[in-house]
Amino acid sequence: MPSDRMNNCSESDVLHGIHARYHSKDARWFAIVSLATMLISYIGMINSSIRYFGFSFDIGSFLSLPSIIVSESMIMIPLHFFIAMIFFAGVEWYVLCRHCPCYEYSGKEHGNKDKFYCLANWGSPKLFQYEPSSVSMAGRVVFLAWGIGFSFLFQTLYLWDRLDWLVAYLLIAFTFLATLRHWACSSCPNFGCALNCVPEDNREGFLKEMESGRIYG
Repeated sequence: MPSDRMNNCSESDVLHGIHARYHSKDARWFAIVSLATMLISYIGMINSSIRYFGFSFDIGSFLSLPSIIVSESMIMIPLHFFIAMIFFAGVEWYVLCRHCPCYEYSGKEHGNKDKFYCLANWGSPKLFQYEPSSVSMAGRVVFLAWGIGFSFLFQTLYLWDRLDWLVAYLLIAFTFLATLRHWACSSCPNFGCALNCVPEDNREGFLKEMESGRIYG
């Protein structure tokens, strides 16, 4: 659980209940939990399809091939993962990450100013200019629609004919999001994120520490 309660962080790592810096084990926790959530949805999608107005996009049946070889779900699973990764390995850096102090300062602390290190991105390249202002409304919408809605909830469209998988995945997905918000978003320094829930007093104290140079020097 990525918080001061999980990592036994030093005083310099967590100030006013907010993570000034993360460790590789935090990133491993996030990667394992998020990818496991997606993997479970993909298992449930196998041999499932979506029908629109009575038409199916089951290419395997159209080509008279076994559905396990070429089917709608077997095409959509890698396609969905690829589109999700476009967000998490690029778009997210622009709409969300570049507004976070970890984006600007973490690379220097790890000996590489051209990369940044945080809970969700460990050693990712800094392709965009740091912008300390708040995340725009458009950025928040993109994050919620693409990063949350498409990446973790789109799969439910393939699970309606498998009620057991639908219920199980919804429970797992919402548990993941609730856990993320409670343990990570409550101590994240990216205050402009739509999921950030750091108390206002903690934010103000953290920002004052930044201005004084105590946190990142």
